[in-house]
Amino acid sequence: MSPYLERGQLEHLSNVLYVNFHGIEVQERHTELIPSGIDGDTAKIKMFVASKKAVNRQDNTPRQYTREIYNMLNFLGKRLEDITGIDLRYYYGVMREQRGIKMSTMQTRLHYLSSFWDFLITEELVHSNPVKKVGLLKLEKTIKKPFSAAEMEALRVNCQGLRDRALVEFLYSTGVRMSELVSLNVGDIEMGKQELIVYGKGSKERKTYLTDSAKFYLRRYLRTRQQEGLEEQPLFVTLDKPHDRLTVAGVQHMLRQLGKRAKVDNCHPRRFRRTIATDLLNRGMPIEQVKEFLGHEKLDTTMIYCSIRQEGVQASHKKYA
Repeated sequence: MSPYLERGQLEHLSNVLYVNFHGIEVQERHTELIPSGIDGDTAKIKMFVASKKAVNRQDNTPRQYTREIYNMLNFLGKRLEDITGIDLRYYYGVMREQRGIKMSTMQTRLHYLSSFWDFLITEELVHSNPVKKVGLLKLEKTIKKPFSAAEMEALRVNCQGLRDRALVEFLYSTGVRMSELVSLNVGDIEMGKQELIVYGKGSKERKTYLTDSAKFYLRRYLRTRQQEGLEEQPLFVTLDKPHDRLTVAGVQHMLRQLGKRAKVDNCHPRRFRRTIATDLLNRGMPIEQVKEFLGHEKLDTTMIYCSIRQEGVQASHKKYA
């Protein structure tokens, strides 16, 4: 039917078929639910998590993998060794069609599962990876938009207090990930050089930098927290006592509220990272250097983050054509 249906229609049809005909065969198929987590399944998952931590994965990463593995096992109600590609295709179809999960999210979740089964194969605990039989999920390649100059200004003027303004300037200036931001202490910042070292994925360290504006507001914010042993304190803390380290959820909540006040949609941490990467590229920084600045392993990942403004393309055309 591919000549008559568009990609989205084909995917919808495929999902519906898998959901409605899952388990139907010429001969009766056994569909009794078997509680997950028995006969060594839990032990396998623990081994997998330990392997992730052994290569210095951030604590949040193993949790994301574990959550998806248990979600899948509880949904299918099967032992790991009994799960087939058809089972996973059924799982994918239900998640997409009945629960409305975005394809990009399902792609990430299937990546977690595939990584888990690859580990089991390496350890000779299973013979094959059923995720490979699900097939590639085709995604439209879209470049998510950075903040415009007007949106950035709206965010700045709608900050409530020095902490929020310092945080906005810091996110834009450094392009750090959330896990990197919330782990920083005051002593990690070299104000004189306007630079700092962050530890990214796999505990890989890289240097990033403060703009004059980020330095100005960060120093003003830290002056409000003058106390003994400040250098050992978290860089950003909650507004309420006892002023604990600001968490990823706390930053996300603050930015959502800021976005509402500023009337800026999709105000989330990663968009600041995308914005500084795009601005650096449009101002002439080579993309290889932008890649190093963001801490990406592959140039393709950097390309997804960056959005070339059309006026820059036009100016280059006039210059080189």
